[in-house]
Amino acid sequence: MPSTEHLDQNAPSMPLQRERIPNFDLGSLFNGDEEARAKLVESVRHACRDTGFFYVHNTCVSDAVIEETLAAAKAFFYSPDDGSVKQSVHNQHAGGMKGWGPIFGEPAYQKGTVAHVESFDIGQQLSAEQYANLGIEPNIWPDIPGFQETVLDYYEGITRLGRAISGVFSEILGEDADFINDRSRETAQRTMRLLHYPDNDTPADDRNVGIAAHTDFECFTIMNQTASGLELTNVQGQWCQAPSDIGTFTIIVGDMLERFSNGYLQATGHRVVNTPWTRYSLILFFAVDEDCAVSPLPQFVTDENDVRYKSITQGEHIRRELARAEAYAEEANPHIA
Repeated sequence: MPSTEHLDQNAPSMPLQRERIPNFDLGSLFNGDEEARAKLVESVRHACRDTGFFYVHNTCVSDAVIEETLAAAKAFFYSPDDGSVKQSVHNQHAGGMKGWGPIFGEPAYQKGTVAHVESFDIGQQLSAEQYANLGIEPNIWPDIPGFQETVLDYYEGITRLGRAISGVFSEILGEDADFINDRSRETAQRTMRLLHYPDNDTPADDRNVGIAAHTDFECFTIMNQTASGLELTNVQGQWCQAPSDIGTFTIIVGDMLERFSNGYLQATGHRVVNTPWTRYSLILFFAVDEDCAVSPLPQFVTDENDVRYKSITQGEHIRRELARAEAYAEEANPHIA
C-alpha cells in the first residue's frame, strides 16, 4: 500500500455497497465471551485483508458520552476565531501540538493542498511533573464550563476502547493480546482531535480539500464522524466513499501496524473532501511509546516476503512525517505567516 507521500490525492472515488462494509459488534471484548472474541479476531483479520478498514458498534463508549462531546466541540468551534476562548488555547502556545489549530493551519499532507478544517487537540491529562519529565507540552483548555470534564470523559472511554482493539490487532500479529498495550504505556502520546469542517462552497480541485490524502502515523485510528465526506482506500488502493451512518466508529490501520506486519496489514489511506454541509469528527490515534522501535516481526518475514521496512521509533516516524507535511503547507498556503 502506498504511504502518505505516494497516495494519489486526485484519484476518483467510488461509493461502497453498504451491505458489504464490515460492521462488528464489540460486546465480546467487554463481556468475557471468549468464543465470540476469537471469532471477532478472525473477522477483523479478514476485514483488514479483504477491505482495509471496518466499522464497529456496541462498544464501551455510550451514545450519551459521544453526544455530550460533540456538543462541547460545537460550543468551542462556534466561538469567534479572534475571541479569548480560542486565542487563549491557540496551538502556537503549545508547540503546535495541543490546543486550537485554526482553519487553513493543518499540515499539507499532499503538495499544493490547503485544508479547510480547524482542530482542537489533546493528549493524556497528566500532572505538571509528569509533563516536565516527559518533555511534552501539557494539555491546554478553553474557558468553557464543563468542556474539560466532558472531553476527558470521552478520552478515557475511547482509550479503553483502543486498548481493547489493541488486543485484537496484537493477536492478528500472532502475538499475545497484550503485545501492543505493553508498548503503549500510560505516557504514550495518544493524541485525540476534535475536528470541525465548516460548510463551504469552495470547489473540489487540486488545491482545496477538507484534509489531504494521508495514512496515519500510529498503530490504528478510531473515528466518529457526523456526516459523509470521508474517503478511504481499500486493499486494492481504490478510493471509497465512507458512509457516516454505519456503526458508531470507523477503524483504520496505521503505519505502525503495517510495519509490524511487514505489509500483511496495510495502512489505510484517507482524505476528506470539501462539502456544502458541516462535519465534525472525533479522532483518537492509538500510538505505541515514542521510543518504541518498530520493525517487521519475524513471523512476517519469509523467503518470499523479505524485510520491507527499516526499524524506526514511533516518535521519529511522527516527526519525520509531520516535518514533510509542514514544509508542504508553507509552500502552498498563503494563510500561514
